[in-house]
Amino acid sequence: MASSDRPVPARPADSAQRTPVAHARLQGRAAERGILDAYAAGLADGGPSLVLVGEAGIGKTALWRYGVARCRAAGALVLECPAAEEDHELAAQGLRDLIGGEGGRGLAILAPDLTVTERARLLLQHLAALATDAPVVLAVDDVQWLDDLTLRLLRFCLRRLPPARVTLLATARTWSALDPARAVSLPDLGVEVNRVEIGRMPARDLVQLVLGAQAGLTRARAREVGRLAHGNPLFALELARRGRVLTGCESGVSLMSALGDRLASLPDDTRQLVRLLAVAGPLSIPVLRSAGLPAPEAAVRFGVSSDTVTVGDDFVVRFAHPLLATAVLDRLTPLDRRELHAALADAVDDIDARAVHLARATIEPDTGVALALAEAARRLSRRGAPRLAADLLADSVRLTPRTDAETRTRRVLARMRACATAGDLGAAIELSERLLAELEPGPLRAEAIAGRVELDFVDAEQFLRATLAELPDDGGAELIRLRGRLLGLLGWLLTLHLARIAEGLEFARAGLAIGRLHDDAGLTAQAAATVSTASLMAGAREDALIDEAVALDVPGRHMVMWPRVLLARQQLWDGRLAEARANHEAMYRRTVALGAELQRGYRFCDLAHVEIAAGRLDLAARHVEDGTELATESNDRRAVTWFAYPAGVLAALRSDEDAARAQAELLDDWASRVGDRPRSAMAWHIRGTLAMSRRDWNGGLGRLLGAIDVLDDLGVEHPGLVPVLPQAVLCAAMAEEAGQVGELAGRLERASEALRAPWVTAQAAAAAGVRQWLQDEPEALDTLLGAWSRLSALGYRLDAARLGCVVAAAGLRWGQRRRIRSTVEDAVTTLTQQRVAGWRELAGELLDRVAGTAAAPELTTTEAQIAELVAAGRRNREIGGELFVSESTVESHLTRIYRKLGLRNRAELVHALRPAAG
Repeated sequence: MASSDRPVPARPADSAQRTPVAHARLQGRAAERGILDAYAAGLADGGPSLVLVGEAGIGKTALWRYGVARCRAAGALVLECPAAEEDHELAAQGLRDLIGGEGGRGLAILAPDLTVTERARLLLQHLAALATDAPVVLAVDDVQWLDDLTLRLLRFCLRRLPPARVTLLATARTWSALDPARAVSLPDLGVEVNRVEIGRMPARDLVQLVLGAQAGLTRARAREVGRLAHGNPLFALELARRGRVLTGCESGVSLMSALGDRLASLPDDTRQLVRLLAVAGPLSIPVLRSAGLPAPEAAVRFGVSSDTVTVGDDFVVRFAHPLLATAVLDRLTPLDRRELHAALADAVDDIDARAVHLARATIEPDTGVALALAEAARRLSRRGAPRLAADLLADSVRLTPRTDAETRTRRVLARMRACATAGDLGAAIELSERLLAELEPGPLRAEAIAGRVELDFVDAEQFLRATLAELPDDGGAELIRLRGRLLGLLGWLLTLHLARIAEGLEFARAGLAIGRLHDDAGLTAQAAATVSTASLMAGAREDALIDEAVALDVPGRHMVMWPRVLLARQQLWDGRLAEARANHEAMYRRTVALGAELQRGYRFCDLAHVEIAAGRLDLAARHVEDGTELATESNDRRAVTWFAYPAGVLAALRSDEDAARAQAELLDDWASRVGDRPRSAMAWHIRGTLAMSRRDWNGGLGRLLGAIDVLDDLGVEHPGLVPVLPQAVLCAAMAEEAGQVGELAGRLERASEALRAPWVTAQAAAAAGVRQWLQDEPEALDTLLGAWSRLSALGYRLDAARLGCVVAAAGLRWGQRRRIRSTVEDAVTTLTQQRVAGWRELAGELLDRVAGTAAAPELTTTEAQIAELVAAGRRNREIGGELFVSESTVESHLTRIYRKLGLRNRAELVHALRPAAG
């Protein structure tokens, strides 16, 4: 474990933890080396990060070292982190490895009193500064063992910095060395990566590797070793070493047993050295001495000579290969581990590292140790390591005397929040349910209820109402603030999730009043954001409240209620797309920096909605895929359901009927179980979109009107919450339902006047243009083109493209082909690129007509005569008299003519036959 007494000699910044040349040998692997050569040569071009994946011992580390050397030779600044299994539980251990030797700025980033947000900002600035002179390569061996805090900070920075400046070169193990049947997943790195699978080494190369490493070994013996190793270089080297020492290779030996036997044969002091490293991670020589190793220098020298450990320029000792630590841990008994942790607890200077060792070394309840662990957990949560904080809190609860019931309960609550923040929602809910089963009515149970509601909506309203009824009306300030929090939570639940707006606003306003009266910034921020957002849903603006909430809030204070997220949603509803995207991206980065895995999935959901609105459907689909995976891993049923909406819309837009229907059913099921009726409106939206993809305009209109009915019943007045109203206008127009268009256009006009929102105003103008078009008003085309320009300027590409189809129809009616051509071409381009079914085909057909390339309609001689007479201004009776047919026969011919030419009425026929106007 790195500690604060680690000497940091002056040296070049890119020399941190360089591996001795003796460990850089590389045999064969021409194809893999070619990939690494290309990666190093293309650093300045900003290609994707590179991860070498494969089984343990297959040669990833040797290739990684080769890649590190090639990157340095290409002029890059390389920061190294050879992660190991024992590092996983040590907050910021990877960060220490990467920048611990960077002098003043690096040490500032490692300062223990920083919040995770401050640390993320400093690291971002540091990497950006380093990258001004040369590309920076973050080289991480065994990335799956990075501690949570380092992984999140790197993910934060990699998403912010362009790959031409900062990139990642990593290895990842794909199976557990102790359980080969269990796969090890590659962690989410936050950026595009190229995975390079490292397969088994060819027999010829393996023989050469063994012969080069073991003097005196015969070629026949080397071939036998290669056969037994099954193409695994590390296994082959260990078998060769074992064969030299023990005379004879046994076919039943495994890689881990070979490593274990070698470690067991070490001298006592070196064996104690590797035991300490296995449970603590990298350690400085002074710490090894303080941990009871009498002559650490001698033990280290033997470890180096036996290829067991390495010593960096900073005098920190670590394993030569991460599997060695795994082999040591495999042979330690629980009592062995306890003794080692006890020795390390007295040796390390870092207070959080000491807490980890105390937790592992203490068995009986101990008030002092329990308090130290709880304080360390608070620091680690603040630093962005919630998973480790949850582990320490579990030990703190275990060591808290049962006689101190209140303290134990508060520590269980803290552990529940840490588990949820880390993304382990199942564990958090289990803790809350156990706690609720134990607690009697009172303030502690009320706090547990509040935490439970933030985690799961099922029965949440009943929980909150019952708890409010249990709380005494009179009490001190703390009890009043707790009541305010419960009122605010109930208002948040009823308004923003169940859309019972009027009812919920009463509770939210009551919570806001208590927060202001008692100067509770967290409660005030949450309640003000709820009131502002709910009011906007109901068609009234309370912008000052959301601004107040954002100014007061400290992200991370609540598990799920973040005012800036609500501000971004308001901006999306209103049509401020760029601002909404910027705020949602900022909040995504904040969740990464805070280690708030519970929130990270929801941020992907918000970003997916932004990109659907922007018409970037492939990016939206990636957000949905990433977020759904996170939600599934966290066992977060609510988040999985939330993703059903963007996932269903995307599937419906592209006419994936099975997927769209499945997502709509998931939304309906959630709505019926939880009472979350807005999800029912979203299900209708998906079904309406699916019908439009088949150009079933009447079916689409009916389903979209179903969504509107649900929203009306809930009192939702803002058209942006579930954006079905503008789409219903277009569907009604295509279905020639002029009366329905007029009614819907009137609603949009009233919403525009009340909300003063740019998207709503643009859609109101579009609906007015559609109404004018259906009523044959000459100004229709001007109105439609103006609305199209507004939507395009706001960045709503799909809305503009769909409206472009109406622009095409209106332009054709009024003979304005040249004027509308670029608009229709834009619509075809957008709808084709985004693969929007139904509208894409319609736009293509309209463009053919605008461009004059549509196939000539096959009119009969009589139909052609009737069309010419209509164009000349004759009435049906006059045409019938001239052609000696009845008036009803003329009408039948006209119906066929309209169908063949794709027209709807006499006026369109006249305009279609009129020469194109400029």
